[in-house]
Amino acid sequence: MSTTECADRISGIRTVLTVQRWLGIWKWRNENDSWRLLKRIYPFVLHFPLTFTYIALMWLEVFSAKGMEQAGNVLYMSVTEVVLIIKVINIWYRRKQALQLMDELERHGHYRLLRGEIQFWRHEQNHFKRIFYGYIGGSFLVACQGYISVFYQDAYELPFGYYVPFEWHNPQGYFYAWSYNAAAMSLCCLSNCLLDTMGCYFMFHIALLYRIIGQRFLALHEAPEEKALPELRRIFQLHQRVRILTKQCELLISPYVLSQVVFSAFIICFSGYRLVQVGWQRNPGVFLTTVQFVGMMIIQIFLPCYYGNELTVCANQLTNSVFNTNWLEYSVTTRKVLNCYMELLKRPVKLRAGVFFEIGLPIFMKTINNAYSFLALLINLSK
Repeated sequence: MSTTECADRISGIRTVLTVQRWLGIWKWRNENDSWRLLKRIYPFVLHFPLTFTYIALMWLEVFSAKGMEQAGNVLYMSVTEVVLIIKVINIWYRRKQALQLMDELERHGHYRLLRGEIQFWRHEQNHFKRIFYGYIGGSFLVACQGYISVFYQDAYELPFGYYVPFEWHNPQGYFYAWSYNAAAMSLCCLSNCLLDTMGCYFMFHIALLYRIIGQRFLALHEAPEEKALPELRRIFQLHQRVRILTKQCELLISPYVLSQVVFSAFIICFSGYRLVQVGWQRNPGVFLTTVQFVGMMIIQIFLPCYYGNELTVCANQLTNSVFNTNWLEYSVTTRKVLNCYMELLKRPVKLRAGVFFEIGLPIFMKTINNAYSFLALLINLSK
């Protein structure tokens, strides 16, 4: 089979990588040039006064709240931002491994596509791009609606509550408090969405490679043994590399998916409690923003669970793909090799978040059920 280079193997994430570098959450490709000092300190200069300070002020507001209702107005977002801190620290700590994995996906010769696979690859990359551009845009629109809706309130109110260390219930003080709120939350929102996109892309890309392996088995359904043997050797080598990639991917995404799933039930619970407290008639702007936030939060949990499930399904379908070859016409030796390969496939490919659970759709449903249970308990306790 003739091979050719794909124009851009990572076209679905290319723009996101560029934005992540400017947001200080992705390693610059070359940090040894004349700008190396600026590139190394830039993430800290950007995130410490905005992301980390803002989240600290949100938690200070929670601890200084005078009642459950006041704390609930901030708590849902405070817990959300704790997950962001874990994601940022994780990508900073493993920045070299993440860059090496992305470089391997983009450039390594093992993953060179065949001519007939390029159109399929581009279609899937564009599909991923559309999904996550919609997710990122929707999340940012929710934040922007929160920024604007407070201007229609009778009293001074911040879009997303946090502790303000000065008097802000006046025009000048409110301008400073609102501006910092909007700048810090915008950075948090974009960083959170882009890191979600990165984790899901690793799973999506590796799942695509498993699908490519399945397609190459299918292409051998009429091939004679002399032609099939070299291709089978290349497929076995590719599969070995992809299983290694799967382990590397698990190492990178495990902390963020674990924290996302663990905290998401509480985030949805506190968001639902806020909806109960605010009500549509009392404050329609805040109510609508919170409803949209809950919707985006559910999508944020669903996406990594979906792509983790897709990776597992695509990997486990290879057993059926082997039968698509012309194996009945092969020699006994070749059939024994295929039998050994199928024995290897009996070990299921699964991504795990820590040692606690497998990343897939069942854990998504369990998280939603837990959120509902926590919300019912919280409402009963507040009565």
